[in-house]
Amino acid sequence: MSRSALLWAALNMHFAASPGRRQRIFAGAGRGGAGWSSFLEPLTSELHPGWEAGARAELHRARSHGASVLTLEDERYPAMLRASSDPPWLLYVWGGLRPEDVLSIAIVGSRRATLHGLATARGLGRALSASGYTVVSGLARGIDAAAHAGALEGGGRTIAVLGSGLDRVYPVEHRRLAESIARTGAVVTELPFGASPLKRHFPERNRVIAALSWATVVVEAARDSGSLITADLAADEGRLVYAVPGAVDEPNAEGTNGLLRGGALVCRTAADVLEDLAPQIADAARAVVASRPERSTAEDEVAPDAGARDSAGLSADERRVLSRLPATRGVGIERLAETCGLAPGPLLATLLELELRGLARQLPGRRFTSTACKI
Repeated sequence: MSRSALLWAALNMHFAASPGRRQRIFAGAGRGGAGWSSFLEPLTSELHPGWEAGARAELHRARSHGASVLTLEDERYPAMLRASSDPPWLLYVWGGLRPEDVLSIAIVGSRRATLHGLATARGLGRALSASGYTVVSGLARGIDAAAHAGALEGGGRTIAVLGSGLDRVYPVEHRRLAESIARTGAVVTELPFGASPLKRHFPERNRVIAALSWATVVVEAARDSGSLITADLAADEGRLVYAVPGAVDEPNAEGTNGLLRGGALVCRTAADVLEDLAPQIADAARAVVASRPERSTAEDEVAPDAGARDSAGLSADERRVLSRLPATRGVGIERLAETCGLAPGPLLATLLELELRGLARQLPGRRFTSTACKI
């Protein structure tokens, strides 16, 4: 174990009970690259003499649990989280994080959800997951659990952020759900092993949920719901905030309707979020597409046509999309996604690349054609 890994672990445990002070120290320090060492070493004066043995034991506990540990120095640390104003110094990961998790959307809401709210959250999680987005939530009862379950049903990825240590999954009845999430996605926390799900941990957990995501969707929230904290934190980070509208006499809609009155965006279906996010995530989606290995299947082969002379060097996805672009009438994103078998995010990145190559063209109404179109 490197000294820096031990230092991060020790400092993370030391400041777990003092998040405000941790944030002030971090905000006032130069960081990144060669600056990490100069940031870490002076803080050793705050640690007790046996800090190295304690940190080593903590990292062994993580390994025994089957978890990896990411610090701010690690290239695998989530880029969206690193760019936030108060990123965790260390992240315990049960399962695995992938490059495509940069395309993440949070779904949060009431623990005491209505049946309608549960169905809505599950449907949103399923639709976003099936569209290639990672669904982020907090594993709590109610809306959170429904969103995770929907994401698993959608066949995509989901990330659960805990307000406790990995060995103290809360609520305990969601242990099996956490295991399912870890098999195909990730359960993460910044809190050390043994940390209980204390009330003060959950606002800290909420900032991680918000910072991991391009947008936060609040499905149901009472007036004093913790989900409103997540929404505020997302707005503070410059991320989009959505709310599902509810009946004016429904207590669980007081918070969401209040968000809408305060300027949050309306979420009726997943399509609302996907359409608004498309321009913002274009660069991130292009990076995800570029990181994927090439596929060579009969499905990806394109018969020669008018655009074939210009298609040398295209990726498999670009060839597939180009082969399905009409020459005389535009096709919408949703229909094109169905025929190409690509999620909207990666599809948008592919279309942008084809436009840059002069092989595709966007028409009014977000419809696309090949450049053979003359209208």
